[in-house]
This record gives sequence, C-alpha cells and structure tokens, in this order.
Amino acid sequence: MAIISTIGDLLEFFGVTYRQVLFGGIVIYGTTVTFYRLFLSPLRSIPGSLLSHLSISHMRIMTALGKLPDMCEDDYYKYGDIFITAPDIVTISNPADCRKVLSSYTFVKNKFYESLRLVDETLFTTSDPDLNSTRRRQIGPAFTQGALQKMEPTIMECGIIALKRKWDRLIGENGGVAKINYSLEFQLVTYDVISVLGYGHRFSALEKGETTIVNWVENYSLLALFKAVIPSVTEFPMSLLCRPLLKSYKEYVDFTDATAEHRREQIRQGQKVPNDLLQALVDGEDPESKAKMTPSQVTAENIDILAAAINTTTHTMTWTLHYLMLYPECYRKAVDEVRSVFAPDHLIGYSEGRSQLPYVEACIYESMRIHAATGIFLPRVVPPGGVTFQGHFIPAGLSVGVNIAGMNHHQSLWKDSKRFMPERFIENPDLKQQVMTFSTGVRIC
Repeated sequence: MAIISTIGDLLEFFGVTYRQVLFGGIVIYGTTVTFYRLFLSPLRSIPGSLLSHLSISHMRIMTALGKLPDMCEDDYYKYGDIFITAPDIVTISNPADCRKVLSSYTFVKNKFYESLRLVDETLFTTSDPDLNSTRRRQIGPAFTQGALQKMEPTIMECGIIALKRKWDRLIGENGGVAKINYSLEFQLVTYDVISVLGYGHRFSALEKGETTIVNWVENYSLLALFKAVIPSVTEFPMSLLCRPLLKSYKEYVDFTDATAEHRREQIRQGQKVPNDLLQALVDGEDPESKAKMTPSQVTAENIDILAAAINTTTHTMTWTLHYLMLYPECYRKAVDEVRSVFAPDHLIGYSEGRSQLPYVEACIYESMRIHAATGIFLPRVVPPGGVTFQGHFIPAGLSVGVNIAGMNHHQSLWKDSKRFMPERFIENPDLKQQVMTFSTGVRIC
C-alpha cells in the first residue's frame, strides 16, 4: 500500500493519471517497435507490405481466413523472389532457394507446426529429425506402389464405381440430364474412400449424404487452424469459444481410438483383416529399432493422414475438372485421348492410366501447379550462422517460409504461369519434377 501510495503521490506531483501513464507506455512501446522494425531490423531492406513489416497479425488473419496461399502468390508477383510475410518471417519463392531449405534437416520446422499438434506428435507436426526418420520408416511401407495396388480395388469400388453409379442414376431419373455439384460430390466420394482405408468403415457419404466423418474432419482441421493462429484456443477460458469444435474433436479422436483398438482385437483373435491404411499403421514398425507406434501415435497419424488425403484429393480433382471446363479445347483433347485408348465401359486402373494417358496426366499436373493442394507455406527456422537469399542476409533463429505458390508460378520455369497449359508437360516431361505440390527433399510427402 505504501508503494502504491508513493506512486500515486508521484503521479499527482507530476499532474498525470494512471490512464495517461498506461497510454503513454503503450505509445512509447509501439513507437519503439515500429522504429526498430522499419529502420534497425536486419530484415528492413527486404521488400514487403508495411503491415507485414510491422505485425504478424496480417499473416494470422489471412491464415484464419484460408487466404495465406493466395496472399503469398500475390506477393510473389508483386515483390519477386523474397519478401516479408511477418516481422520475423521471410518468404522465398526462387526454386533453388526453396530446395536448399527443404533438402536437409538443417532448417528445422518452426513453432507453427507445434501449434497444429492436437493428439500427439506426428510426421507432419514434428521438428525432430530423428522422429521424422523413424516415423517415415514405420509408415513408409504403406505408401509404396505395391501397398497402394493392394488397396486399389477398394479405392475403385468406393470411388469411381460409386460415383458413376450415382451419376447414372441421377441422369436416368431426370430425363437424361442432371445438375451435379462436382466439388461436393468429389469431397463426399473421397471421404468414403479414405474412411474405408483408414477406419475399415464405410460412411456412405456419397450415396446417403451421411456427413458424420465430413463434419469431424472439417471441425478438426478448423480447430487446428484456430490453434495455429491462437495457441491458447484449447485452454480455458478460450476453450469456451470453441466448445462445439472441441466436442466434435473428442468424438473424432474417440472413434479413431476405438477403430484402431477393434483392429488390434481382430488381430489377437486371428481374424482376417484387410490390407488398408489402418492395418499399415497398426503394423508399422521401424526396421532399425523394431519400435512400433503407441496407440496415441497411431490415432494422431491416422487423423493427420486422412485429413490431408481428403483435402488434397478433393482439391486436385475439383480444380482439374474446373480448368477442363474453362478450357474446352483441353477437355476435348483429354476425352479424345481416353476414347482412343480405352473402351467406353473400361474401368481405368492407376498403372494403365499413368502409362497410356499422358495428356490426362499432364492436365492433373497443371492443375496441381496452378492451385497446389497444400495450402501452407512451410516455415522453417534459419540455422546457426544465418543464411543469405537473393542478396539479403537472414539471421539465425528467424523463420523462412517456402512459398509453394511462388515456386509453381515462378517465371523462370513457367511461361504464362497463370494460364492452364497441360502441353508444357508433354513438350518437357522433366517439368513434372518442378511441381512443388507436396514439398521436396527430406520432407517430401
């Protein structure tokens, strides 16, 4: 009380109030930070918007709105190969610079990834190189060509066959014409395929409109996004604002736990189990250490993989068809290629499609180039000693964001980069290696 009284007397002596002191302190702090970031920061000479130089708020708002990739693409065209995204984050777009960052573990993932961690540490959220290597050895066999071929019958049955069956029915019921929301239909059919592979359970989202897993995955993704912007969003009292999302998240995790435990029980009883993603995760073992994933790790990886697979697959199919509708000459070429190789009733498998439909494949690559299925900009921490990109030195400890949209539109590689031109991959097949949809190097997806 004596101290408070003394401070009060002091303020009274100078003729100021507590409110004026508080306001003055805020002004002094803001002025100091602004002056430092504009005139003293080691990043001050790097181009970028005034908002990005002064505050991280702009980036967080764009992230929350799902507009960060669009912002990074626009900034590439505006500022070039390097620009500021936030006061301590530099974004790079030059392909050589980006590959340098992603080609080794020297540039570790920054805290953005930790904020996305909800259940347990995963291959996507970890910044630990050893865990990353271990998890790749545990999970990698599930994504080999041989393993995926074993899953192909399930993918075909729950995917294209189910989609064709529904569309044929709608066309028949409507006199030969049907109006179809292909974006929604692709989303629903992808949920069906992924849920069968990941949970051994078919939700019939496409046929019956069952949206349980749709809501779970979307709410989980939304909660992770909010947590990336506001890390305390899952803690009281902020958690009160996200109660519906947290309730949905718990249901999703409980269901994933239960399906994995049910599969383990089937194995213990000697029952026959399918060759699917869930089985690959349950069986996953590091051949070096013989370590298997814990139940919590299996659940976390399953949720992460399925959410990523659903969103990226839906995104790619939707944008590919959208561009084929916008460019009818490309649509006609794709249809003619399919018709010239396969009979109308032939169900095209993955291997024969890749080997015999080069133009269709080129259309998919071009779609993924223009609108990459991954919507983040892959931030990494600058290692000790700092690094120089495009003549700008970036000190250790700051973050570098790899701009996927910038790489996929980089004018050194892509002529008329905003135009849908599948022919570019026919004329130069090596360009396929330059499409940065799923990262590259030691972190390639």
